Amino acid sequence: MTMRSGTGPAAAARRMPATIGAYRVVDRIGKGAMGIVYSAHDDRAGRPVAVKVMMTDLEGDSETRERFYREAKIAGRLQHRNLITVYDMGEEEGRLYMVMELLEGQTLADFLKRPDPVPLEQSVDLMMQMCEGLAVAHVHGIVHRDIKPGNLFIKTDGTLKILDFGVARLADSNMTASGFIVGTPDFMSPEQARGREIDQRSDIFSTGAVFYYMLSGRKPFAATDLPAVLHKVESEDPTQLSETEAPAGLSRIIFKALAKPVGRRHQELGELLAELTRFQREYDRESREMALQVRRRAQELQSLLGQLKARGSDALDGELFSLTLRERYPVLEDRGPEALGVVPFRRQAVREIQQDVESRLLAAGASGAGTGA
Repeated sequence: MTMRSGTGPAAAARRMPATIGAYRVVDRIGKGAMGIVYSAHDDRAGRPVAVKVMMTDLEGDSETRERFYREAKIAGRLQHRNLITVYDMGEEEGRLYMVMELLEGQTLADFLKRPDPVPLEQSVDLMMQMCEGLAVAHVHGIVHRDIKPGNLFIKTDGTLKILDFGVARLADSNMTASGFIVGTPDFMSPEQARGREIDQRSDIFSTGAVFYYMLSGRKPFAATDLPAVLHKVESEDPTQLSETEAPAGLSRIIFKALAKPVGRRHQELGELLAELTRFQREYDRESREMALQVRRRAQELQSLLGQLKARGSDALDGELFSLTLRERYPVLEDRGPEALGVVPFRRQAVREIQQDVESRLLAAGASGAGTGA
């Protein structure tokens, strides 16, 4: 993980245990409401691992301990690219710990803080990965209970991993950490906010809330204090997404997931994933059609530049695309307009190329008029 504890080596050494179970502790890499995460080394398997030690002291609470072990064992059997791999679990000095794969990258919360906006295509891909991972967990009877940007991890290769399965179940016990609220209010479902029994549809609501945040940068139920947040979660719909934030088709999918009555939401992650897949295909088709239209305009520009060159004009320096565009998309210089018919450019790139071509068509036309073409 790329999280850092923000403490000096000497201070960290004083607080860190040398070992946790059979695992040799290397560094402290994070802390949350329910536990502390250490990077460690599994000398038996010869691999780095992450060890999360729960803050909750379960001495005397055998029921919660057994429930944790049961769900952690199920999570450990889940093998999917979008679920963090759980290697082991144990207990030391009355505190439970989980041993997981050590990830390189950043949480979705940190990923969304980068200055450049995330392309819609990439956002939809991450959404679909979330659905795939959660669907596998739900099939095995595991409800996450705390889906939020901080529990979603983006690896350096773009793979999304869902973290902290089983941890929210601890929070659901009577042995919660002091002041800890089960789930994250900004992303929890209305039924969870009311303290009612929840099922996989609660995770679907939280997933929709995360989708909303990914596209808008706004928490769907933001308010000045906790009671106001909970009131919005239970009683108010989020502000509608603008067309620049999400196309209407995608917005409809997200707001269906955010329906207050559980019966009006997607009933399972497979249903939500199917709708996202249909949207993705349609959006990709529209982008390709736009690219073909831009290719035709680029071909017109190419022909016009050829005519001007034959008349001795050096309009636009004879270049089809601007230097900025050629540096950003070298394939345009290599293949010319034909690249727009075979390369799957993202929608924003197509629009950028379109603006460049149209502005250069105007300039070339003006040059042609000036030379009597």
